[in-house]
Amino acid sequence: MKTKLFTILKILFLATGLGCVASVVWAGYHYLHTDPRFNLRKVTLSELKRVEDNDILSRIQLKPGSNTNIFAVDMDDVRARVEQIEWVHHATVQRVLPDQIVIKVVEREPTGLARIDGRIFEFDGEAAILEPDNSPLPPFPILVELSENDSESSRETNARKIAMYQKVVAELGPDGISQIQVNQNFEVSIVSKEDPLIVKLGTADFKERWGRYLALKPMINANYKDALRVDLRFRNKVILNLHDDDGGKVIWDGKKKSL
Repeated sequence: MKTKLFTILKILFLATGLGCVASVVWAGYHYLHTDPRFNLRKVTLSELKRVEDNDILSRIQLKPGSNTNIFAVDMDDVRARVEQIEWVHHATVQRVLPDQIVIKVVEREPTGLARIDGRIFEFDGEAAILEPDNSPLPPFPILVELSENDSESSRETNARKIAMYQKVVAELGPDGISQIQVNQNFEVSIVSKEDPLIVKLGTADFKERWGRYLALKPMINANYKDALRVDLRFRNKVILNLHDDDGGKVIWDGKKKSL
């Protein structure tokens, strides 16, 4: 009998304790969500270079002084809205008591330029295509040409072309290069800033092949001023094209060690 009574008292005590805890929690929740001191009075943005403050503020639709409680703000929704902006890589959203929302934005950093349907766009290291803004275009070579089609296959093709562009820039550096052309077979051709000659480098060994071209360049300029392109894709030969429809002329034979 005593054991049964003790069990009943224990249950009653536990229920009373849980009820008290629930009451405290509810009181705290109600206080945080209704007390005017937690109404939104300020939205703070991190320093931005590319993204306009007004673009963020218009998207998140948070108005300081509108009796919006900061604990009623859906932080994930605010972050998602900010990350929809093209130049935003990612964002974090924080509440700062008693009345402030702080949004920290990491912007995308362009790593190259690309021509798409006659227009010049920027892109970043993740192959995200970026609309030009008011900032001066960086002095990168122009990748020719990406597709404006937004299909999955076109995005994959664009990403592979950008990867080849980045590989070329990593090996040769951007200085002195005007255009980097990547065809549908992902073969690379280069046009320098000082010479309209198209230099075909293939898919690998860019530094070695570009160095071979630079060694032959004085001879090409002296003897073949009207040349259209030079082909260095082959291991032991360099072929020069004077016209679009000619078969090309071998100007260097690695096996013969001659020009």
